[in-house]
Amino acid sequence: MRFTIEVGEVAKRRIDFAFNQLLGQTLIFVNGQEVKRNVRWISEPVVERHDFTVCERERIEVTIQKRRNPLLGAKYWVYVNKQLMQYHQGM
Repeated sequence: MRFTIEVGEVAKRRIDFAFNQLLGQTLIFVNGQEVKRNVRWISEPVVERHDFTVCERERIEVTIQKRRNPLLGAKYWVYVNKQLMQYHQGM
């Protein structure tokens, strides 16, 4: 599953999220720079949450929450400053 979101009012920041269910790897980039890398080898949790700050000046706090489906795929919620900005579903 891959998706991109742009945040910020003064200066736009691009957040790229990628999760590979086969390899269990999660990657998060902000403006092309890696901010988070996570690998799960055996069993991933049902709910996984990634919190990070994108811009200190504008104080943009981002939360990406993933809820795993019972068999394949997942649901993703993207919150910016505690407001739901995007919802994604897929593998």
